[in-house]
Amino acid sequence: MPLCPTAWISEAADELGEIISPLGPENQEAIVASPSDTAQVAAVLSFAKKRKLTVNPAGGGTKQQWGRGGVPQIYLSLARLNRVIEHPWQDLTCSVQAGCIWTNLQRVLAIQGQFVALDPLFPKRATVGGILAANDSGTLRHRYGSLRDLVIGMTLVLADGTIVKAGGKVVKNVAGYDLPKLLTGSLGTLAVITQANFRLHSLPRYTQVFMVAAPHVLRFQALLNEIRASHLITQALYVSVSEQQTQLTIALDAHPEAHQDAILRDMIQREGLVLEEASADGWAVLREALFVPEATVLRISTLPIQVCQFLDYLQRTNQRIDIRSVSLAIGLHWVAMRGSAEKIRELVCELRSNRDYRGLTVSVLQAGSGVEIEAFDLPDSTLDVMRAIKAQFDADNILNPGKYFS
Repeated sequence: MPLCPTAWISEAADELGEIISPLGPENQEAIVASPSDTAQVAAVLSFAKKRKLTVNPAGGGTKQQWGRGGVPQIYLSLARLNRVIEHPWQDLTCSVQAGCIWTNLQRVLAIQGQFVALDPLFPKRATVGGILAANDSGTLRHRYGSLRDLVIGMTLVLADGTIVKAGGKVVKNVAGYDLPKLLTGSLGTLAVITQANFRLHSLPRYTQVFMVAAPHVLRFQALLNEIRASHLITQALYVSVSEQQTQLTIALDAHPEAHQDAILRDMIQREGLVLEEASADGWAVLREALFVPEATVLRISTLPIQVCQFLDYLQRTNQRIDIRSVSLAIGLHWVAMRGSAEKIRELVCELRSNRDYRGLTVSVLQAGSGVEIEAFDLPDSTLDVMRAIKAQFDADNILNPGKYFS
């Protein structure tokens, strides 16, 4: 769809300004709308459908580069939808607007000793809606499951302005099609999330974080297998690899009288390695450091048993590219590459064609300068299903066109 001609951006903005007020700052390429509630979001989308204007829903802007997509004709900022609506702590649930900053939500929940068991990227800027749209999760996924396991309900606005409520406010809810799971990870292409309901967990009380360094990542293979097979209450388990060091981080959450730290120390010593205490915020620092502007950042999935072998393969594939990675023991990898754009493209294509790792998928979250490559490499059968779903939700291709496919 062609861009909105600048000659009538002002006219369209005036018309939209009569529906919601105030609009955002003037923009030479797009209208900026900042609704204050779900009804106003619906009004903006209804206006966009009537005018055939493309819309980009935006939160904190931390993951706008994920996927493809072009310049929209309306930037739909959800920054004013920023309240925690309710927190019935006895039920271990909460309802929050999509524009709420993640750390603000967690701060409110912590008053009652609870939290949403998720540690996403850039939590001081990322919003609830953006995290849901990107399906972002972190190392807590090892214990508590993915974001789709934590969201139990949503309020969303379809591309034609229809307001829909899906799921519910209680954990045990089996009524109807599970739209929240479909919307999670949709990158704003199916509907605009305006409110979410989460299941909560009690804040960890006895967290201990340890680190083990090794000269090569394969030294961790037997140790990871033993930890997985043990009765250790593992809060987090991840491997980080850079030119300087290779290390395994283990976070435990068990009562001190269980002496799980001693059990872990014995495991480490049997492998001829040394256990050291580590910082609790190491995960956030390591993963956020991957997203420097010049880096190409990939999200890769493998089987859990293939984590160390895959990282070894990655290191041996091309020594002329600076490769740094953070990998969950469950098989999710965030990999940053810096170097020749041609070499990076070759390596990504080689990864996508690799048949040695069953179920391997490679998504380009951020492309460095000069790196031209498809963000998502999906089978034709998968794309056909995605296009059919898109047509059902957004037949006019208004919401974030081009994010997944042309």
